[in-house]
Order: sequence, then structure tokens, then C-alpha cells
Amino acid sequence: MIESLLILWHFAQTRWLTREKNRARLLANQQKKLRRFLQRVVRDSPFYQSRTPELKEFPVMTKAMFLEHFTELNRASISLEQATAVGLRAERERDFKPQLPGGISVGFSSGTSGARHVFLVDRADRCRWTGQILARLLSSASLRRVFNPLSPPLRIAYFLRASSNLYQTISSRRIKLAYADLTRPFDELWAELVRLSPEILVAPATVLADLARREKLSKSGLRPTQIISVAEVLDGRDQALIESVFGVPVAQIYQAAEGFLGYTCEEGRLHLNEEKLHIETQWMDEKHDRFQPVITDFTRSTQWFVRCQLNDILRVDEAPCPCGRASMRLQNIEGRSEEVLWAKDKQGVNQAVFPDSLRQALYSMPEPLDLYRIEQHGERWEIRLRLGHESLEQSVRFALNQLLDGLGLGSPEWVFLPWTDQALDEKQKRIRCICPPL
Repeated sequence: MIESLLILWHFAQTRWLTREKNRARLLANQQKKLRRFLQRVVRDSPFYQSRTPELKEFPVMTKAMFLEHFTELNRASISLEQATAVGLRAERERDFKPQLPGGISVGFSSGTSGARHVFLVDRADRCRWTGQILARLLSSASLRRVFNPLSPPLRIAYFLRASSNLYQTISSRRIKLAYADLTRPFDELWAELVRLSPEILVAPATVLADLARREKLSKSGLRPTQIISVAEVLDGRDQALIESVFGVPVAQIYQAAEGFLGYTCEEGRLHLNEEKLHIETQWMDEKHDRFQPVITDFTRSTQWFVRCQLNDILRVDEAPCPCGRASMRLQNIEGRSEEVLWAKDKQGVNQAVFPDSLRQALYSMPEPLDLYRIEQHGERWEIRLRLGHESLEQSVRFALNQLLDGLGLGSPEWVFLPWTDQALDEKQKRIRCICPPL
């Protein structure tokens, strides 16, 4: 009963009580909450006790630094070894219910990078997250379904590599939550999904695209009213396929171990969750168009995420959103820093080639490109095409050469290799820099 009331409070606060339309007021309120949070952190965290409660006095945290000081950065002094042991046991046994003392759950987040991050949440964190996520995820029609006791429960299916107590907090008498374990055979998951016929479908972007291909072939009648992309960068070609098959727009939930970072509003625009987070921008270009975020989550109670540096590449959209929210709006989540490839200019200096530019070059080809992967190994770019043939390889080489030439950059050595499938429970990476040129 107490958990239900807490969830309802956080839901109402997020959905209706914190919809700030004035950016100056939003930032002033954010600073007030941030100051109170930092005072508590300095008081309670062994790692920060010697610091003054001002954000600039706190170091920027990489993932490696955070994991190194894991014990000092959580209220229960749980070690990384303890947390990892519980998480790995859950992964092996596919039982995600066990908790640490004090009702603390362990989560593994691989985000868009595929590199494991460990995080902790207690009951208060779980209720807060559940209220926030439901407030941002549920459409008006879905919300009416939940609050109408005469309607059947709302059915949500979510496809992920691993579940957790955090996600299961969503389940209730009015919401039926079904977990599809991506380590299982996909044919089995598809059959179960068709039988369930959920109203809301949540999955990584490449999984959603595969489900759309299956529906296009089988015509099973699967018709979700909401589709949510999570965990991976939403590729434009995948998005178009999913929307054309299911007939509903694809929304996004942007989340990591560091917090609930962003969401798609009712107007279909992507916003950062600045009502709950402080976000610093590390700009990647002179136009201040792309940045990597440094996150401080001032709502967490179990673990302290202060000035945590993410490797995501975010593109700003300066236009005001029709929804009226004052929180920062994004054009898209372009990828990770490891998805930036490099080519030399005329002076022999390495220059960045951003993943969005690469995707646009490939998708503008006359012949549609199904699936591809590009890996950079120094001066060599290795390319795999699922439906590769000589003329398609020539088209890809031409499109990429044209892109690089337009940027004033030289071409690398092109190497086309046979296609190899990746396991569905792995992050599906289309573009990756293994090693930049010297």
C-alpha cells in the first residue's frame, strides 16, 4: 500500500505538477534542489566529505572512476564485488528477484555502449523511478485504461537482455508486465508476444525492427498502441520500418545507470529530464550542435551520481517544443563517442566523421541498404553488408568517398568482409571505431 501511494505521488508530480514552461524558473528550481542534494552528499559520502557543496568542486566522474570508488558512492557501503556477485548470479539463473540487505536491488546497465555498469536502487528509488517512467511513458489512452476498473489490465511487453526488480515495480493489478528474455530463442518470444498482444511494446530499436519484419511477413495482427525504443540508438531506417508496419510512432526512453535521462513528449519530440537532473554540456564541435552530457541525478537516495560523464553524443534542437516544456530538446541521440570515425584532412590531421553523417550518406544511396556494420581499424575501414554484392559494395564505397570528399577528408582503405549475425541479446552496433588512425 505504501509503495502504491509513493508511486502515485511521483507519477502525479512528474505528469502534472512539474511541467515548467519557463526555462529560467526551471533552472532556478533545479539549482535549489541541486544545492540541497550536494549538501547531503558531502555529509553522507566518504568520497566527497572533504569538499564544499558546490558542483564545480566535485570531479567529473568517468565510469572507471565510479566503479573504482563504488563502496564510497553508495549509502549502504556495498562493495562492487558484492553487487556484481548478486547481479551475475541473477544473470546466470535468470532470476532477478534477489536483493541485498536493506531491500537494495542490483542492476546492470549496458546502455548504448555495451560496457557493463553496475547500479543500486532501494525501495524509495524504485517507487520514484516507476512513478516517473509511467508518467512519461503512458499515453492518455493508456492512462484511461489503467484508471478504468471495468477495463482489462494494460498489457506491456518488454524485450531486454536482463530484467530487474526495478522494472517489475511497474507490475500491478492494473498493469500486466511481461518480460521477454532476449537470451531465449526468438521464435519462442515471437509466439508469446503474438499470444499476449500487448498494448505497449518496449524493446531495443533493432529488436523492434526485427519484430516489424516478422509482422510484415506473418500478418499476425499484432497491433500495439504504443511502441517505445530503449537501450540502443534509434536508427532512422529502423524507425521508418517499425512505424510503417505497426502504424504508430516510435517513442524513446533514454536511460542509463546514471539515471532516467530523457523521454519523448506527447508531440513526439525528445527531451532531457532536466526536472530531475542537472546536465552539463561538453561540446564536441564549434557550432555547439553536438555535446556529451555530464549528469548529476539529484533525486537518487541509494547511490550518488554526481558529474558522471557519459559517452553519448547528443544533438541539440534549439526550436521551442509545441508541448511547451522548457527542458532541453534534442534532435536525436546520435550515438556514442566510440561511433565517431576518423579521417585525415589535407594537413594529415585526424578529423571527426560523426555517425549521423555516415548514416545519412548510406541511406541516401539509390539502392536501399538493409543491414550494415562499419568498423575502423586505423587507416582501414572494415564493412559488412548483410545482403552484400559487388554493385552494392561499389555504391557504398562511392557514397562514403563522396561524404569524405565533401568534408575535405581523405579516404581510408576499404575492406568488405562477409556478414556475421550478432546475438539479439548483444548491443547491435552498426558503426564503431576500434582504433583511430595514428
